[in-house]
Amino acid sequence: MFVTTTLAPVRPSRLFAAGGLLALVGLVLLAVEVARTLASNPLGTVGTVLLWLGVGLLAVGGVLLTLAVADDVEPTEPIDDEPAAPAEPASA
Repeated sequence: MFVTTTLAPVRPSRLFAAGGLLALVGLVLLAVEVARTLASNPLGTVGTVLLWLGVGLLAVGGVLLTLAVADDVEPTEPIDDEPAAPAEPASA
């Protein structure tokens, strides 16, 4: 059974902005919690949740950034199963 959706495709520019924002928020959360832990503060339940939330947001942001960049790249050559025909020499 196939599921079809009527959602509009997401443009790479939106993926790039969303990925960048999520990665930045994740990086800030991760840095704050690591700094608090290294400053001899015990990592409680809320700190653990924020730490893993930062890791998750950083990962999701990285995936969205990768998708935005990969969707923006266009192939330079068509990919065929058959090799390309040799070029004809120019006649003078």
